[in-house]
Order: sequence, then structure tokens, then C-alpha cells
Amino acid sequence: MKLKHTLLIVTALITLGTSSAIAPQPAAATTVKAKKIKSYPKNMRGTWYYYDTYTKKLDKEVFTKKTAKFYVGKKKVGYTKLHAYTKHDPYTNDKATLKKTAHWTYADDTLTVNGIIWLNIRGWNQGMGDGEYYNVATFDDNDVLTSASGAKIWVDHHAYRTPELAKALKNKHYQYFSYQK
Repeated sequence: MKLKHTLLIVTALITLGTSSAIAPQPAAATTVKAKKIKSYPKNMRGTWYYYDTYTKKLDKEVFTKKTAKFYVGKKKVGYTKLHAYTKHDPYTNDKATLKKTAHWTYADDTLTVNGIIWLNIRGWNQGMGDGEYYNVATFDDNDVLTSASGAKIWVDHHAYRTPELAKALKNKHYQYFSYQK
């Protein structure tokens, strides 16, 4: 009986060790209380490139400690500034408040889907269920920033640290993620 119990424990430990070895590495943000986050996780910061199959352009996203800037080709098309969450009414119609918070975002929560831990970033004036989801993982020795959106968290794109990788892996699909067909 003791041997059977020991074998069961050893089998369980091997199974747990194997499953963690094949699962993508979650974003560092998952170790932080999302409602209290005041800056983007360090592994998310920097310049990320992705190939947009619709526009046929190499786009980029640049994350700093508190800002995110978005480019289509070489043209900057938007930016956001991350703020610590404070209770507020996202449905306000006060023009002064809307103007002040137009580029504000906050980390709403983390969510685990298929073993992937996503950091949910919302616009200050977005309602429930809105926002963008991010995950940073390492695949084939490459850092990959995955951006997703929607109720099922569909991948929008994978971004890489270099333009060359973004072009070479523009059609790459990784296991565990959900893609629109």
C-alpha cells in the first residue's frame, strides 16, 4: 500500500513538472495585484514589432514604465498613459473629465484562459468586458508579446523585439492561444 501511494505521488509530481515545462511563461504582471499596478511589467517594456497582414506594414508598439505608443508603419497613431485604478464612473458624460482622461488606461485584472495569464488593460472610460489583453512569453528562445481582444480573447497579433523576427514569424500561430479563423 505504501509503495502504491509513493508511486501515485511521484507520478503526480512528474505530471506537474511536465505540464509547467510546456506551458508558455506568463507575463510578469501576473505576480502583481492588477488593481494596484502603477506601471507596465519590466518584461513588457521596450519596442515590439509586428507585421500587419491587412495593411502589409510593419507596425510597432512601444511600452515604457507608464506609457504605450502605437505606430502604423512609421506614423504614430496613438498613445495611452497607465494610471493606478481608482473607483470612478466609466460612463460619465462630463466633457472636462472625458477630455482629461481620454488617453488614460488602467490594469483592470488578470485572467487565465487555457493556462495563459493575461493582463487586461482598459481605457479609463471603457465599460465592463472591454479592453486589450497582453501576455509576454518565450517561444523558441524569442520573447513574444501577444495582444488579444474580444470576449473569447482572440489573438490580434504577436509582436517581437526585432523587425526581422516580426517579418519572419508574421503568420506564426502558437499552441494554447485562440485565433479567429
